[in-house]
Amino acid sequence: MFKFVGIGSAFNTEKGNTSAFLKRDNSLLLIDCGETVFHRLQELNLLDGLENLYIIITHTHPDHVGSLGEVIFYSYYILKRRVTIFFPKKQLIEGFLTSIGISAEMYKLNSFERIAVNDAQIGEFSIEFLPVSHVDTIPAYGFTIRLNGRVFYYSGDANDISKIALEKLKNGQIYRIYQDTCGLDYEGNSHLSLRRLCEIIPQELRNKVYCMHLDKHIKEKEIQNNGFNVVKIYEE
Repeated sequence: MFKFVGIGSAFNTEKGNTSAFLKRDNSLLLIDCGETVFHRLQELNLLDGLENLYIIITHTHPDHVGSLGEVIFYSYYILKRRVTIFFPKKQLIEGFLTSIGISAEMYKLNSFERIAVNDAQIGEFSIEFLPVSHVDTIPAYGFTIRLNGRVFYYSGDANDISKIALEKLKNGQIYRIYQDTCGLDYEGNSHLSLRRLCEIIPQELRNKVYCMHLDKHIKEKEIQNNGFNVVKIYEE
């Protein structure tokens, strides 16, 4: 369903900043927009001819919003379109964008925790933001998204899986989970270790979990040997 322009953690620059997208004709739905994302969007020609651009932001760490400004500027000045941003904390995202020189008329912001959209190309989709455990300094969110009759959960950066999402997965209500997964495993980790993921997800459900935001301390084969999937970097 979703494709990824990058699948790495903040320090795993070789794999690029983790960001997923769905493109249908001239509409693009993008999840997060870290430092490397604008460059990748241009490399893959994903911005060409866009009429509608939606960006879901999970939190405001640089590897998730580092090139959000460039994307907004490009859309506004080159495409002559206003980006629609989804993020629950209105003052936080507005303050960030103001601080990097982006004025309110350049974008549209939807800061509700539950959002319903009907796009002519993508179709109807709905988003529900869920607070997740990541760091103490800023709020962080995962979310469920209903699209084409299926529900997906996207963790953002989190050292756990939302209990709501986990229960829905076990009940068959969630089709697929995209989960922040790392190799480092220590007390107070702000990301979810593979060891902990194995404790949380029963063996029979692991084929529904796709690991992303990988650090340099984890190997794809190790993830797959434990029954999980690894998201792939999209190449045109």
